[in-house]
Amino acid sequence: MGILSHTRLGALSLAAASLALIAGCADAPQDGAQAAADTSPGPDFPDMSVTLTPGGLSGDAYVDVVVEIEGHDFTAGEPFLTSPAIFAGVMGAPYGEGEVAPVEASDANGPITLTRADNPADPNNFIYFRRWLPERDTSGPVTVHYRAPIELVPPTLGAGPPFDLRLNESVVTGAGVTFLVTPDIQQPFDITIDWDLSAMPENSIGVTSFGRNLTELQGPPGMLSTAYYMAGPVGRYPTDGEDHAFSAYWIGEPPFDPEETMPWSEEVYDAQLDFFRIENPEPYTFMSRPNPYAGGGGAGLTNSFMLSYPQDTADLEDIAITIIHEMSHKWIGGVAGPPGATSWFSEGMNVFYTRRVPLKYGLLSPEAFIEDVNSHARRYYTNAINDLPNDQIPYLFWRDTRVRTLPYDRGSLYFAGEDARIREASHGERTMDDIFFQIDAIRKAGDPFTPEVWEDLIAAELGEEARGRFQAMMAGEIQIPPSDAFGPCFTREETPSRVFQLGFDASTLSSGERIVTGLVEGSTAEAAGLRDGDRILEPVALERVQSDPSLTLTLQVGRGDDRFTVEYLPRGDEATVYTWSRVEDVDDDQCPL
Repeated sequence: MGILSHTRLGALSLAAASLALIAGCADAPQDGAQAAADTSPGPDFPDMSVTLTPGGLSGDAYVDVVVEIEGHDFTAGEPFLTSPAIFAGVMGAPYGEGEVAPVEASDANGPITLTRADNPADPNNFIYFRRWLPERDTSGPVTVHYRAPIELVPPTLGAGPPFDLRLNESVVTGAGVTFLVTPDIQQPFDITIDWDLSAMPENSIGVTSFGRNLTELQGPPGMLSTAYYMAGPVGRYPTDGEDHAFSAYWIGEPPFDPEETMPWSEEVYDAQLDFFRIENPEPYTFMSRPNPYAGGGGAGLTNSFMLSYPQDTADLEDIAITIIHEMSHKWIGGVAGPPGATSWFSEGMNVFYTRRVPLKYGLLSPEAFIEDVNSHARRYYTNAINDLPNDQIPYLFWRDTRVRTLPYDRGSLYFAGEDARIREASHGERTMDDIFFQIDAIRKAGDPFTPEVWEDLIAAELGEEARGRFQAMMAGEIQIPPSDAFGPCFTREETPSRVFQLGFDASTLSSGERIVTGLVEGSTAEAAGLRDGDRILEPVALERVQSDPSLTLTLQVGRGDDRFTVEYLPRGDEATVYTWSRVEDVDDDQCPL
């Protein structure tokens, strides 16, 4: 294939859970756009138009947003407008704070005075909302205007979801969760999205997760927040300018070959549609953008995902895996529960199927398959806190990269182990796929899928011991899948390695000033010259270093008036790592399960 891939640095799928929160629903469908598609048109739907106007590209860039609402009146002191204050660790536009202009609204009777009534801040930094209330009843059509500032804000931990409103060259990109203010109401609207690109370069287009340029759709206003937006002179696939079931857009000349990567991505998407038994899918959009810092990754939202990558490197390891992973999120869905506490399923199960499906369809080689297995395994077994109980993950998720990666690694190894046991118990007649489609049926029936439901399903399949294994995994028990967990082509082996050791308190990297504290005596960080009180000058992306015991960590450090670089191998005590190697006398066609 020739397609490299790229470590998932902060990759997330938030469309289902976040749409439920934004729409105020306890049990939203697994895919937000599907909820819109299933809404029957009706004459009583109010109308909402959203016009996006990027501007100021040569200076203080912005996106002007005008929202026009007709057919719905709002009551004084009741919910009117809302916007996430923070979403998956990414800050939303602080309208009315500092130099950011406030949200303005008017109707037939003139300006509407707005009062802010924000939700309490989320201590876990996942999601909470700003809210605006009108001081009087509205009358007739309502117009809302605000200007979203475009400002580069590198992620605190060096990598994170690509949601921030960004200007790359002359292309604007971002997720609605960081800049859109929408009606604070759950009922469906007839929605129109349009672009004013008069300040953009020639040949610019406007793209959202719902389509190109002028787009019409139906659904709750909050669905606009769980979507991506892109405007400017972008590359596109297919190139004929027509609407397609799968479309891709990119900026400039990325370090991967779009003419090869995008058609291959469509093949992966088609394979997923077939494997997950999806009929009449809605159009899907793949967007990508460069980062002016070392971190990269991806995140899936409604019918779309955004890939981000470091703009100054051609070394994009695992970009194929990232693409597969983000598209797969659309079908895997989640499990009921608070954000972070449910990643054992949404991320762990997705890692499991990210490898399984493309191997089955010949889109991922056995070598690439097992390298991804081993990358997660190495990171897991050398993680000093790999026994952290699941209920402690939410608070630390956006504060410690070791915690953020744990559900991906532990969850995927757990599912691989249970899959092996299902195959053994059924003499090869059943696999994890059968359990997944039971979950799919539960969701389609409109019933909640909870951790307790998972326990019942796996216990019905493998007995009460399986319930105990799940509970032990959630309590932090180390997961060691059987030797044949990944099929007849691979066998487990033990290899010595060293625990990932940052050498100082991990909280240093998520603090505002990044002042080094808790320097570990005798660590490689200390030996390299780092000291308590030093200031780390730039955000640090750790995921790739965690996954590869041979990689060194480079820090830009300030001490007084001095500025210098510290480089060291962030490893500590020895640890046993379980990895899987290729069995040489088994043909490739025997590898898919």
